[in-house]
Amino acid sequence: MSCKGQEMPTLGILGMTAHKIGKLAQTMYAEYDLNKSQSMILFQLHRDGRISQKELAQKLNVSAPSITSMIQKMEKSGYIVRNVDEKDQRMMRLDLTEKGQACIEHVKAIAEKMDEIAFTGISPEEKMLLRRILFQICENVEKERNR
Repeated sequence: MSCKGQEMPTLGILGMTAHKIGKLAQTMYAEYDLNKSQSMILFQLHRDGRISQKELAQKLNVSAPSITSMIQKMEKSGYIVRNVDEKDQRMMRLDLTEKGQACIEHVKAIAEKMDEIAFTGISPEEKMLLRRILFQICENVEKERNR
């Protein structure tokens, strides 16, 4: 599908763009035997530290069954480990392993490269405006969902 489409609704363009970015991400993360969802999990754990599966699912806006299968795959691959919470023995917390921690720099580098590709020819001011608009759209949709 071409990126030219004057008759396409704005949200259609946004969806198409997100899809193309996702496909590029899949290609770039495959080099490290990761997919884009796994890279988001690594990044979230790196940023937030030790968190539960439930917290991780909420932060990534995915369902509990989806996060469970992703975590199982990442655990088998040696990126993350589940540990019993010190304060609540019934709860499991997720931690990055050394392999997961080492992979963070690759995840960040790919994210920066994707940003560079996506924003070629776009000024810092335009990028800042787009970010503001996207955050506003996100907030508007979230308000509607919570009604």
